[in-house]
Amino acid sequence: PGTMVQLYQITKKPEHLEAARMFYNEKLYYPMEENCDTLEDMHANQHIPQVIGAMKLYEATKETEFWDVGRHFWDIVTGGHIYCIGGTGETEMFHRAGTTCSYLTDKAAESCASYNMLRLTGQIFQYKPEGRLMDYYENTLCNHILASSSHEADGGTTYFMPLCPGGVKEYSTTENTCCHGTGMESRFRYMEHIYAYDDSNVYVNLLIDSRLSGEEELDLSTDMEKGRAVIRTGKDMKRNLKIHVPFWAQEVKVLKNGTVLEQKPEDGYLNIGPCQAGDKILMEMPVQLRVEEDKEDSGFVHLACGPYLLAAISPSQEFLELPPLDTFQPDRKPFHFTADGLTFLPFPEVDLEPAHLYFRKRM
Repeated sequence: PGTMVQLYQITKKPEHLEAARMFYNEKLYYPMEENCDTLEDMHANQHIPQVIGAMKLYEATKETEFWDVGRHFWDIVTGGHIYCIGGTGETEMFHRAGTTCSYLTDKAAESCASYNMLRLTGQIFQYKPEGRLMDYYENTLCNHILASSSHEADGGTTYFMPLCPGGVKEYSTTENTCCHGTGMESRFRYMEHIYAYDDSNVYVNLLIDSRLSGEEELDLSTDMEKGRAVIRTGKDMKRNLKIHVPFWAQEVKVLKNGTVLEQKPEDGYLNIGPCQAGDKILMEMPVQLRVEEDKEDSGFVHLACGPYLLAAISPSQEFLELPPLDTFQPDRKPFHFTADGLTFLPFPEVDLEPAHLYFRKRM
């Protein structure tokens, strides 16, 4: 339906909007309107674009049933159907909610599904600029989309992301799969949604080195290893500057022109207010190793540092037990560590090595 809605928005011909409505998938849309999870055994990436289409119908008609489809679907998927990297689906299929750890295979987390979930997240953010949306977006961008690209200059991308113990990525360079197509498009997601704006606010959603030009001028630079981000303003701002506090920041200190700002985030954002040309906003967020419990199976944990999930390199096809945090030692490169004879590194830096992201909780 999304394509027909876009055609309608260009032509204004009612028959094009009517054609879009003919793609109404009752089996998917009606339960989502009622906030009912019926996704088990549905094809994941076949249905995410249909929800994107429902959001386009909402954009064109403002009929709330289409908004309900989009927001409930997003809540249902992110609430019970995602892996730690933000991806969803195994062998391209949704399974019963809360069971992703029963499907840690070499055919987990189809890359197309994450690509389209990010598109849907961006659509919802237009109407509800909430930090939790960007929490999901950043985690999926850093730990699935960024990890899905070949380390060679060959255009290769992953189809599935192997999340089984000792799983090895495979990069498609010649197959005409949907994931090869969206895999190339996914590289443009690195720049999308860094910034957003409405009548009253300019949002900094992602701490990615970048420059914003136009009505506002912002220069954003980061040092993620030290947990620092600096935003400089090039023009007087008429709108409020709002900065998303990353999901991984356990604490944050904000200084404006050297003065500490005493405020708490609201809906995941710090409201800095209108800034003047030459202002400097400094964010300090201590970066340290942390253990995260899996959201769906408390028997599994993950190792993380900053925005990245850290993978252990090991050919073992059995789940490893995560070593105690106090045994980890830095290992030359940023976010690289060693412990118990294992090397740990950010998942996007893993190439063709056998890797582990899910660890048995140490009892």
